[in-house]
Amino acid sequence: MLNALIDHVYNLDKGLRGDNIESNPASLWIPSERVAIHRIAKPTAPRRKWLGLVPWILEEKILQPAEKTHFVIGHDATDELVDVFAVSKDDLSTWANVARNAGFAPIQMTPDYFALPWEEGRISVAWREGYFLVRHSLSEGFSAKPDLAWAMIESLLSDAKIPPRLSISVPDAEIIPQHLRDQAEVNNAFLDWQMIDMGSEVNLLSGDYRPILKGSQVSLWQLNIAALAITVMLLVAYFNVLSTNLLRDLSAIEGHLTSSFDHVFRGQKVSPEQMQTAGLKEITRLKIQGRILNTEPIAALISLGELMNNCDCNLVALKADQHQITIHLEGGKKLLARNLSIEGYSLNIERATDKTDEFIMVIRPESTS
Repeated sequence: MLNALIDHVYNLDKGLRGDNIESNPASLWIPSERVAIHRIAKPTAPRRKWLGLVPWILEEKILQPAEKTHFVIGHDATDELVDVFAVSKDDLSTWANVARNAGFAPIQMTPDYFALPWEEGRISVAWREGYFLVRHSLSEGFSAKPDLAWAMIESLLSDAKIPPRLSISVPDAEIIPQHLRDQAEVNNAFLDWQMIDMGSEVNLLSGDYRPILKGSQVSLWQLNIAALAITVMLLVAYFNVLSTNLLRDLSAIEGHLTSSFDHVFRGQKVSPEQMQTAGLKEITRLKIQGRILNTEPIAALISLGELMNNCDCNLVALKADQHQITIHLEGGKKLLARNLSIEGYSLNIERATDKTDEFIMVIRPESTS
């Protein structure tokens, strides 16, 4: 993962403007009161078509025109239901502008109620500058002013078949209604936005808002390729060191072997040169066995970096061994229009079967393809 700042979008205007705009990636908590979560029945169409159907399904439930709303398909709530997050496109643009003005490039935006811990049978509540954040399931939660928040919490408690436990973190316990204070676990902990792991609960920056870092930023797939190349070089260095150690140990025991040979086979002589020759042959054999990669895969990875410049794609997964390199990309339609080739290798790219905006690229040495 990129080493990104994690903070609440409301805190960005408190810092200084960066010298190099968009040079620093940032994962942002955004106000949950600006996001609506809907739980709908799963459409019967293939999953890749759901996003096109959601605006029609939620047309009567959203508060603004569908064309001004950005929809994100969340995780499956049950076998029959799925979560859908709806947020104003104007709000997304405003938060992105706040980040850019502070010198950051947003790569993830997540509703801030996900910052609260969750466990089965517990409602977690925390204070955020005039609002209460509430999380009552793995994916469901909300943010509201105190009076509305208490009413919604009471509704959750009364509707539950088994009354859940209630945990409230607030700087002043006096603002909690007495009947809720009596049954809640109350503490004065506060949310440290920069220290809370955002994870991958939901990212509102999808589709047209998918982050593509430009300029001096290095894309994730380039970092992974560089890491793989470094790993290969370290492995080669390791086997070289191992061979050197074997040679040193062989020299150390050479005299012992010669002496033992004389004791067992009296009258037969073997010179140190003969012993060394036999040992060097054995070391050569071990080095051949230990050489897991030659220099050609590294050259292929370097060529791949040049080949995929400006592809408008993100790396999902990369696997490499002595037989092939398999790359799973999100986006990258531009690659289909290019004449892709790497000398000495066969290259094939095709759409993934489950999503039309994902692609699988397979690279094999021509001798094994």
